[in-house]
Amino acid sequence: ELVFGHQKPDTDAIVAAKAFSYLQNEIGFDTEAVALGEANAETKFAFDHFGEELPRVIKTAANEVKSVMLVDHNEAPQSVSDIADVEVTHVVDHHRIADFATAGPVWYTARPVGCTSTIILDLFTENDIEVPAKLAGLMASAIISDTLLLKSPTTTDFDVNALETLAKIAGIDANSYGMDLLKAGTDLDSKSDLELVDGDAKTFEL
Repeated sequence: ELVFGHQKPDTDAIVAAKAFSYLQNEIGFDTEAVALGEANAETKFAFDHFGEELPRVIKTAANEVKSVMLVDHNEAPQSVSDIADVEVTHVVDHHRIADFATAGPVWYTARPVGCTSTIILDLFTENDIEVPAKLAGLMASAIISDTLLLKSPTTTDFDVNALETLAKIAGIDANSYGMDLLKAGTDLDSKSDLELVDGDAKTFEL
């Protein structure tokens, strides 16, 4: 199965796919984390820092697999273009639930927290599986990104506790590393006008 986040992926979309894929493989599934777009500068900084490879980018899924797992989104317009042609077996998300239906039962985890990686850390704990240090660093990066280093109004106590736990496993100082990560994402000179306006934009049908 393929595991992926939303189109125009941010750090959480790519990291959550990698983390959830790792977890599912430890449980006994055969999954691969992929992305629905190129990583941004912030995400590349995090993967470079922890010496991890970015997932490959896909345009369609049905030509490779019959079923998929979604992270950091659930709405079809934000997903892979041929989402209607594959079965969704798992979803882990922290957004609203809309435009979502499946033909069969689905493992669905949705919580009103600041970051999908916060939820996935709980799933590691529930399944008694340890988070590797490098993956912990990436998951910490996702929380820092989504919550703007715990300053965003979407931040919850769950995010605060998760970041503390993951930073300890990764051996990083969340504040100093977090500032470096956020600065890496604010290099405006390398982006076109459209990229500045359209970055991490989500599609909604009203």
